Amino acid sequence: MVDRKNIRKNITIKVRGKIIEINTQNLLNNIRIVKEKVKGGTKIFSVIKSNAYGHGIKNIVPLIDEFVDGWCVISLEEALLTRKLSKKEIVILKGTSDKTETKEAAEKKFTIVARDLIDLEQKMKSRVPNLLVKFDTGMGRLGILPDEIDKFEDIVQKYKGKSRIKGIITHFAYSDFGDPNFIKKQNEIFDHISQRVEKFLGKRIIRTISNSAGTLIGDDFHKDIVRPGICIYGISPFGKEKDFSLKPAMSVKSRVLTIKEIPKGWSVGYSRKFIANERTKIAVIDIGYSDGIPRILWEQGFVSINGKRFKIIGVISMDMLCSLCDNSVKPQDEVQIIGDDISIYEVAEKAQTIPYEILCSVGLKT
Repeated sequence: MVDRKNIRKNITIKVRGKIIEINTQNLLNNIRIVKEKVKGGTKIFSVIKSNAYGHGIKNIVPLIDEFVDGWCVISLEEALLTRKLSKKEIVILKGTSDKTETKEAAEKKFTIVARDLIDLEQKMKSRVPNLLVKFDTGMGRLGILPDEIDKFEDIVQKYKGKSRIKGIITHFAYSDFGDPNFIKKQNEIFDHISQRVEKFLGKRIIRTISNSAGTLIGDDFHKDIVRPGICIYGISPFGKEKDFSLKPAMSVKSRVLTIKEIPKGWSVGYSRKFIANERTKIAVIDIGYSDGIPRILWEQGFVSINGKRFKIIGVISMDMLCSLCDNSVKPQDEVQIIGDDISIYEVAEKAQTIPYEILCSVGLKT
């Protein structure tokens, strides 16, 4: 149970010149929206892979543990960390990589994904319990193909492993449901596979297909477990025009290292990409591409200092970047890189990427 006295306090983590702030109220707003969308009987397993999309597993799990039914992680390492923070069920989405990992995961009673026929046979042979079998319904990545279902049955039958399979899992090929017809086709394939597997096993199984988009858009895709990821952190998979009142949980800030005035014709940064056409005041800021800031932002990115937006100038360096500024800016002033003034949607668009990548790049690695 979360300490109610502390739940209103934002979490601030400083990593060198980078300051990451987690807005706890925004996070709770997002999980409330998810819970309102999910039909009765469907469980919520929050996706906290890649260190909770850069927000930090240690920060996120204690805050929303009481509001979810379980967790989805990417590795045994993440599962072990999550277990220290929560007693709820943990699914290792990518499965385990070797016998040592498999044995430890099984001993900890984690739910392990069997990612293909070879992996399934290895785990059947080792009598691993609590398996979610992955089927590829169109993502083309992990999973047993629909036309391999006979081989799936043969393997399970060979090792008398029916009791060790708890359910099946698949993954949508569109995080934003960009092709509704293909999403519908995947759902239909998954339903057909579910019926076939249940008939073969002779029991009701757990079925899970929904990502954030499937969780938010309606209960047609909810099945037994939904797996909301990006939406928990306040980012809509459908973009800023359809945000479901989600509120981004992460802000990224830094500080002004120094202010200087450069003369006309003076350059800023490597390769002299910016050359002042007049006497120009600039701020040198304590953050760079080693902190996850996309280097491409020098072309059109902005920062916010004291509520004012200033253009990034010069190529972004490993540990520093520069921006235009005015007389209101002083050394040690706080600089917003991502937040209320500079949205993550804007940063992702100008970096020619997606918010997922920005969060994982600029966020916490450990």
